[in-house]
Amino acid sequence: MTRRPFKEHRYTVSAGVLPQILRYLSSRNVNIDEFMKSVALESSLLRNPDGRISVERYVIIEETASKVTNDPCFGLHMGQFAEAGNWSILGYMMMNCRTVLEAFHKFSRYSSVIGNLIKGEIIIGHDAVMIKLSEPINAPKISKHCYEGYFSSLISLARNVSGQIICPTEVALASFKPEWIEEYIGVFGSGVRFSHNGNYMVMDIRSVNTPVLLPNENLLRYFESFAKEFLEEIEGVNSFTYRTKKLILSLMDTESLSIKRIAEELSISCRTLQANLRDEGTEFSRLLRQTREQLAKKYLLENYSIEEITYLLGFSEPSVFRRAFKKWVGVTAKEYREREQNKISHT
Repeated sequence: MTRRPFKEHRYTVSAGVLPQILRYLSSRNVNIDEFMKSVALESSLLRNPDGRISVERYVIIEETASKVTNDPCFGLHMGQFAEAGNWSILGYMMMNCRTVLEAFHKFSRYSSVIGNLIKGEIIIGHDAVMIKLSEPINAPKISKHCYEGYFSSLISLARNVSGQIICPTEVALASFKPEWIEEYIGVFGSGVRFSHNGNYMVMDIRSVNTPVLLPNENLLRYFESFAKEFLEEIEGVNSFTYRTKKLILSLMDTESLSIKRIAEELSISCRTLQANLRDEGTEFSRLLRQTREQLAKKYLLENYSIEEITYLLGFSEPSVFRRAFKKWVGVTAKEYREREQNKISHT
């Protein structure tokens, strides 16, 4: 089934990566102010490491950077300027792991902090570790710089956090083999391969078991907890369930609230909306009921009248709301309000 995209961008990249790009451009004597104007990059975004930009916009920035530096290996070279801070929470987690292998595990689990299009996966064998990058089938078009930049950045970060020269034994890239591969060999070693049917990097198990310089278990737990919350927010904003519920709330007290209206707001058909909600384990009627129930409980505790709640939740008349509430909760609206207020008064 072909699904039309949302009006908003579904796939995003962390704004924290942008200073890494600018550092490389600066090393190539590119006028940073002019570059930022050429790609409509606001300085305020650089000061917000938790900000996000669309993948489509990020690809334009990469391609423009490649042109102004006349560097067909832009991603490869930009990756060498990676610092932990550019990878936001994930970078700080990697700094506080016990070994490089554990840091790669965190990358695999939390790669969406950097960008939620390309997914990282770690596969551990007897004597080697593979880091594989992949993207969804229906993903928007991205450049080779994204993959090459990822692998180059991972190597740089592994070296930074361990203080050791860590090299992959093999790097496979889906991009075509360039005329000159010396630049790639300089970063990845002689085991680099091109025109492959995937993108992955292999490292010796002894190499990735190298200790990290200054691990801190308490900081690792803190940043990992923060990362989980951060990803829940990102994934929620990108889900059909989140967007549908958001629109239900905005249209709740209007006569136009319907699955047809929600689908129109999302620029998709009702059938596609229903299919996507089913994929996420829910359906429109369930979201509508859950949202109304949550709001009804909230309004009852805030002492709204039954008539006011009936209007705010889009019911035709109070008796319809009362029957619905009794079905949801098992008690009447009046009984619920009295019960919950008694709980509050006795705490």
